[in-house]
Amino acid sequence: MINQIPQHEFTQRVKTLQEKMIQEKLDIIITFGDEAEPQYVRYFSDYWPSFESAGVFIPKTGEPSLLIGPESYTFSKAWSKIPRILKLKEYRESSEPEYPGVPLTTFTDLFNEVIDTSSFRRIGIVGYPLMPTPVYEAITKTAQDFRCEVERAEKLIIGMKQIKSETEIEIMHNAYNISQKSFANVLKKIQPGMSEIEVVAESEYFIRKFGAENEAYPMWCISGENTTHAIARPTHKKIQKGEMIQIQVGARLGGYASSIGRPVVFGPAPQEVLDLMKIGLEARNLIVSNLKAGIEARKIDTLYREFLKKNDALECMIYGPCHGIGLMEGEHPWIEANSDYNLQENMTFCVDIFLKREHFGLRWEDVVRIKKDGVEEFCTDFKDLIIL
Repeated sequence: MINQIPQHEFTQRVKTLQEKMIQEKLDIIITFGDEAEPQYVRYFSDYWPSFESAGVFIPKTGEPSLLIGPESYTFSKAWSKIPRILKLKEYRESSEPEYPGVPLTTFTDLFNEVIDTSSFRRIGIVGYPLMPTPVYEAITKTAQDFRCEVERAEKLIIGMKQIKSETEIEIMHNAYNISQKSFANVLKKIQPGMSEIEVVAESEYFIRKFGAENEAYPMWCISGENTTHAIARPTHKKIQKGEMIQIQVGARLGGYASSIGRPVVFGPAPQEVLDLMKIGLEARNLIVSNLKAGIEARKIDTLYREFLKKNDALECMIYGPCHGIGLMEGEHPWIEANSDYNLQENMTFCVDIFLKREHFGLRWEDVVRIKKDGVEEFCTDFKDLIIL
């Protein structure tokens, strides 16, 4: 089972970005990532920080550097596909230890290596919504000292990340297979009277047992009125017969996320619960059958809204029917009412149908790969209502 991107793909990613940097007249790109949101660091280095944060420093020519906190050198060396690893104070853990006497690199040192009389004097930062103030201020202050402008440059990397290589696709398949297999085993374990947390404990056990490196996101099982939460955490609430139960299982493998989400009910189920489950399933199948390369993304959202309106469920939706998936479970691009791009081959999406009434809700979620004439569904099972 493939669970790792090869070195040559990491090397090519840096080269591709450097070509884009020259076109955009950028001297340096500095990415940021942390334990919860590592994608802009892991995409170039395979490094996934813990406790501390990290960055990747990419000059328009030459070799990149992995930027880490003072404690992570041996840890990062074991993971990083970038040989040059530098310790900077700004990437220390949030309790801000001082590390007196420890030799540390500064952003001034890094800028001195790159900025000269022939420079564009433009710096791109990637991961701005994640970047803590100490890192941002250190970059901007150094840029001022070198008379450089700082601007956001996420669009350059987003454009690269959203079209997956065959290796990425295979790893994502393997991650989804772990999620689906784990979901099947959770269904064998779940019983009325179990708490939501106990069900999630089974999910966590099985994804690890079947080879996941970690969760793709904090997984959940929620029930009853808790199912109205679009984003949730499990509680000590006991599962009961006849109420909506929502189970989300997501394994991460080689950095890549997967997710399977299903509404479940222990029968007999109230008619209103069954009705919304059926609407969600029909919506899921409708979206899957209409996704293909070349179609404008907003047309998929329009199709979704029209279907819900026809079934008196338009007020049940919160967001569009799909979001990108890759190094994060929810990443660019999203399919929404204002999405003005066309779908392309080898984009990967979660078809994510979240609907809620006043007292209960549900989610149907699966991963698909966009192809020329349709999609490749990663899901091979659980394509009907689950009544236990």
